[in-house]
Amino acid sequence: MQLQDLLTKVKYLPSQELIKKAYLFAEKVHSKTQRLNKDQYIQHPLNVASIVADLKLDENSICAALLHDTIKEGITYDQLSNEFKPEISNLIKSINLIQTIKNLPREDYQAETLRKVILTSVRDIRVIIIKLADRLHNLRTIDVLPEDRRKRIAQDIFQIYAPLAHKLGIANIKWELEDLAFKQLQPGVYQDLTIKIKKTQKDREKEIEFIKSTLDTELKKSSFAYEVTGRPKHIYSIYKKMLKKNLTFEQVMDILALRIITDTVQHCYELLGIIHILWSPIKGHFDDYIASPKVNLYQSLHTVVNGPTNKPIEIQIRTKEMHDTAESGIAAHWKYKGIQEDKKFDQKLKWMLELNDLKKDSPQAKEIMKLLDIDLFGDELFTFTPKGKIIQLPKGSTVVDFAYAVHTDLGDKCIAAKINSSFVPLRSQVNNGDIIEIITSKTQHPSRDWLKFVITSKAISKIKKFILENKGQHANVYRSTTDDRKELEEWLIKVPSLKNPRLLLSKCCKPLPGDKITGLLRSADKVAIHKSECNIIRKAPSSKKVNSHWLDKIQKDLILKVDAQERKGLFTEVLNSLVAFSIPVKRAKAKSLGDNFIECSFSIESNSLKQLQELIQRVRKINGVRNVFLDLN
Repeated sequence: MQLQDLLTKVKYLPSQELIKKAYLFAEKVHSKTQRLNKDQYIQHPLNVASIVADLKLDENSICAALLHDTIKEGITYDQLSNEFKPEISNLIKSINLIQTIKNLPREDYQAETLRKVILTSVRDIRVIIIKLADRLHNLRTIDVLPEDRRKRIAQDIFQIYAPLAHKLGIANIKWELEDLAFKQLQPGVYQDLTIKIKKTQKDREKEIEFIKSTLDTELKKSSFAYEVTGRPKHIYSIYKKMLKKNLTFEQVMDILALRIITDTVQHCYELLGIIHILWSPIKGHFDDYIASPKVNLYQSLHTVVNGPTNKPIEIQIRTKEMHDTAESGIAAHWKYKGIQEDKKFDQKLKWMLELNDLKKDSPQAKEIMKLLDIDLFGDELFTFTPKGKIIQLPKGSTVVDFAYAVHTDLGDKCIAAKINSSFVPLRSQVNNGDIIEIITSKTQHPSRDWLKFVITSKAISKIKKFILENKGQHANVYRSTTDDRKELEEWLIKVPSLKNPRLLLSKCCKPLPGDKITGLLRSADKVAIHKSECNIIRKAPSSKKVNSHWLDKIQKDLILKVDAQERKGLFTEVLNSLVAFSIPVKRAKAKSLGDNFIECSFSIESNSLKQLQELIQRVRKINGVRNVFLDLN
């Protein structure tokens, strides 16, 4: 890539002089440095700046993208501030703050990275946009790295950066991040799907052109502007849909996808009417995200109709401005409205401000990962205060989650609630369009029992904070332990002298596969597993000790079962965890357990004890999960 390519992209700016200056400065600083793929180092910041320019960000953002790695070459922030602008220097400082995390266990590293991303982005949202561009270009050129490092980077994409891109509504970056990370973690599946897509592409394009032609004939009778295009299906989204809906590749690709872009909101609804007259809409498959936008700014009409070839067609209808926002999310705000003193823009970032509060309320960085699952992955619903203020919440939220979303004091003091004028229990879930009134009492305070049903990070963190400050006790999320299926420890450890004992890994010495272990009898059928050198084992009487050892091998084909509260986004979170650990998934299904709980089952392949243990530790932390089990396939 050349400077001129970038300058062509930034013609939307009134001047390119500062960008030229930043490029020449960075080129000189990096002149003696090469990347691992033998490219001149300047190619990396130049490509990052190009991705930022695709999102139509401002001059300072593009300069920061060009200069963000000059710090590694010995340039100081004061030099950048004097040579360019203090604003550019501050952007670069925030970008590099995210990169300073080292020597932490993997989960703590991911949690601390996410915390720093949110902390810096709350101050200036451009930081995370430039960081996403940086991650994307690194992922495009990742093949020169060793396999273990590639997989670690890809795991971070699924756990941190792709969810943030989704929450910010930057679809173009989110799709590419997911596909490239999926390629590293599941190369065989990725290659297989890529080949199948190429084989069917021509036939699919012909079918879409026929449908576009039919639709075009009808729409030309109208007087307004429109554009009809096919929508590409991304590899990871195809893989997710195959597993989630138990469909074959052919069944997924049979569902055609079109997008219609027009000039006004009124014309969006008129187009919808024309399409529903032309083809029969399929019941239960219409969503109006124009009237009720998603929290990431997304707006569009979604419908599914039975097309002329008797195949379902997914159709999205939106204006040009909505389309730019759908592709670029928060970044598109610069193009249309700017960022100065925009209260609506600040409101759209409210979720990030609340996530930033977690660093104050959570005692450990890794708590953030546990609390963010709903906020980053869940679908939103829209509720109202009695005065008509809209409160957006993740699906599955309760009236207590609503109370905390309105104000912390309202949540802390809520004693009863009404939904649509009728009294309901505090654990009641809210639905789209509900009008919710919270009744408070000065003597009320958060209850530990609320942790059994609230799901939003703000509610959980505020309740835990109160309990810790007022009782000095750790407030752990409650989980059911009544199920008699085998826990992970019972698959990994053998106690020869006992038949089907209940095994518990001790929290004092935390034994891992490979450690020498000894069991300590707690009761006739319960054994606590310790490291053999643990002080508790040394002091225990011989009669209480039982020989124990890790199994050398486990059955390769297993079923991972996840018992959890039913909600949108749960399946995706568990699947992302499996993909992040490079575990092949053969089949997936879900069944209702009643009382708003489901069991998700995944047929997997694994012969690594450590891999399974780390995976299950991660899945257990997903919000709403009660238990995780393994069964034989």
